[in-house]
Amino acid sequence: MSADKPWWFSGVRFGCTACGKCCENHGEGFEYVYSTRKERLALAAHFGCSLREFEARYCERIEGHLSFKSRDRACVFLEGGRCSVYALRPKQCRTFPFWPELLADEDTWKRDVASFCPGVGQGNLHDANEIRAALYESGE
Repeated sequence: MSADKPWWFSGVRFGCTACGKCCENHGEGFEYVYSTRKERLALAAHFGCSLREFEARYCERIEGHLSFKSRDRACVFLEGGRCSVYALRPKQCRTFPFWPELLADEDTWKRDVASFCPGVGQGNLHDANEIRAALYESGE
């Protein structure tokens, strides 16, 4: 690909297989799931508790931000290989694997996504516009 176009410009084939592997701790900064206050409020309502109770039970402070706790080296909400709060999952989870740091170059994509995610190369071809929209949503 030319220098002015990213490696993914022609599209990336990806289809979530709901395997839950992205919810497991992969280390190197990929062991945290951050959420916004609004996302935590929705989850607290789902569990029928206050925001304070939800955060005390399910979150921990990491470098000044709240991350969901881990259990058995996976997100606390991963149960039986599935996300138990899928409909309310935070933006970080909704936009995976289309994060700026994962799309930086093709080697990073292969190492940090394709190496464990069976959805890579499956499903729909996501074009550059869809990928840019996901990057925008993720904060890029």
